[in-house]
Amino acid sequence: MGVEMGKIITLSVPDWVDEKKFREAFMKALLESTPKRMNAEELRKLLGIKETEDEIEVPEGVENLRKKDRERVK
Repeated sequence: MGVEMGKIITLSVPDWVDEKKFREAFMKALLESTPKRMNAEELRKLLGIKETEDEIEVPEGVENLRKKDRERVK
């Protein structure tokens, strides 16, 4: 399953449009119209992500939730 970029769409929007919010709304609509399952490489290509970081910060409270879940499962 490959992602082919077959269409180029150019949009002109007024200066008062918040570019960040517009991009987020557009990407949400685009993602809603894609297949339910897609591998990470295809998604990166679709979103135009060239570089990714492997390190993800976990907020302090999340680790406590993990411990509680582990204890609950035991």
